[in-house]
Parts: sequence; C-alpha cells; structure tokens
Amino acid sequence: MKLYTLFSFHPKEDYYFSVIDKKGNIFDKFKLPECRDIPIANNCIPIKEEFTDQYQLNLDDFLKEYDIYTCYTGGVGDLFSEKAVAALKTELQDEVEFIPCLLKGQLIPVYAALFLKSAPIVKDFEGMGFTFEGPLLLDAKYAVQDENKGIKLVTQAFVDLVKSNHLNIEFKLQTSDKA
Repeated sequence: MKLYTLFSFHPKEDYYFSVIDKKGNIFDKFKLPECRDIPIANNCIPIKEEFTDQYQLNLDDFLKEYDIYTCYTGGVGDLFSEKAVAALKTELQDEVEFIPCLLKGQLIPVYAALFLKSAPIVKDFEGMGFTFEGPLLLDAKYAVQDENKGIKLVTQAFVDLVKSNHLNIEFKLQTSDKA
C-alpha cells in the first residue's frame, strides 16, 4: 500500500499559522486518539498567523491560492482551505473531521483536519523518512494517523480524490507497494 504525507509547499517558509491554545488541549485532541472526544471551546480552533511583515503578504490572497497550509505548533498540523473542505468532506466523513478556525476571533475559510482512524504504522522517523512497523493492513480508505506518534498519512485514494477536484495540495510518497 502506498502512503503519503501531506506537503505544504508555500515558497516562503516564514509564512505559517500556529495554534494559540496555551493548555495543550488542541495538541492532545489532534495527536492522541484517546483525546479525540474532548470538546474544543466553541468548536473552533483559535490560530494566529505568523507571516512575516517582510514580504507584505496579503492574507486573503494567500488563502485563495493554496488549499493546504502549515500549522507548526499546537499539534494540529494541516489546515485545509474552504474549497478543499467543500470538495472532500462528504467523501472523507468517516475518516477526517474538518474543524473551523478562528483568526483574531473571526471565522476564516480555513479548517483543521482531525484524522479519525489510527493504527500503529510508524516505527521510527528521521527527517520525514519513515521506518514502518510492518505490512500495512489499514482500516482506512483515505487517511490514517499513527496512534503513537501522531503522524498523519493519506492513501492513493486520497491523492486521486484531491487530483480529481483540482486542489492545490501536494504529497510526499512514504512507502513502496506492500500488501
């Protein structure tokens, strides 16, 4: 089975979002399977943009151009555009929950992806080159998260769904074919 990591590819690595929940509840909810039922206040993720002033980036233009964004802190990981969520949420409803995000207290067209299925997948990783536990027999068609390390992986079916919807999301292959 081929597995991929989502790849945020904005040309300026200085542009990113971070979660501003100081209690760590969001981190636990997104990383640890046993915390997924913990409610989030107002059912929204509070984020802040960490875009540098140096490039005078217009946030609205950025949100229109890309369908996936990086959220480096808080354990959330990948943020999807409203366009991506509209295209994917019905097909992915059993495997990914999309949670709206707030920026400066206002809803924005960005959603955090909470992966609902988990499995022991990753044995070790270094520089995002993974060593896997063994043969990958997953109970997931599209997306799965490692239950111990919180690493999110998607399948070829997910990649095909993204391509068929013409979304601006890239992937990095992590495995070769295994049965």
